[in-house]
Amino acid sequence: MGSYHDNQTGCDNNKQAQVLWTNDQLTKIFRSHDTNNDGKLSRDELKAAFKYLGSHCSSYRTLRAFNHADGDNDGFIDLSSPELSQLVSYAHSRGYKIF
Repeated sequence: MGSYHDNQTGCDNNKQAQVLWTNDQLTKIFRSHDTNNDGKLSRDELKAAFKYLGSHCSSYRTLRAFNHADGDNDGFIDLSSPELSQLVSYAHSRGYKIF
């Protein structure tokens, strides 16, 4: 992102714009992290997704996401079930932003 400098007021605004990820964007990000294409997210795949989203503590975030979204407790987030929507809802509620 570029900076904005208003020559008339002498104001220098170097703040970056921050926009929340949409549910569709989060869905695409999580699907793209299914690296072995088995239709499920493992803990390692989900951890990588949270790192991509900018999580500073991706291990903790992964654990919390599994507690929230792994409805059948099989250790995976099924991308073709309501577990994905629960995961997206959880991630969205955490306020991840595009910088």
